[in-house]
Amino acid sequence: MPNRMLLIAPAALAEQMEMRGWSNRRLAKYAECAPGTIDNLMNGRTKGVNNPRTAELICEAMGLPMSLVFAPEKSTAVCQTGMHSKTAA
Repeated sequence: MPNRMLLIAPAALAEQMEMRGWSNRRLAKYAECAPGTIDNLMNGRTKGVNNPRTAELICEAMGLPMSLVFAPEKSTAVCQTGMHSKTAA
């Protein structure tokens, strides 16, 4: 399963959008995602995107390096492996 990508430089993204005159809706169309996805990213309601391709397209549209704008979310899942011992009843 692909990693969720966290937006680490929202100000840089917002600045590029403003400089280029791009709306949230226009960026969403380019990034092949719902306009609400960009709306939520830009107003802080969400911290990232589930599809790494969306992050790539956002960066491509704004001419920004992916490593400056997004970072893979570190998994918080912990894999526990334990040995079960049989106890005499």
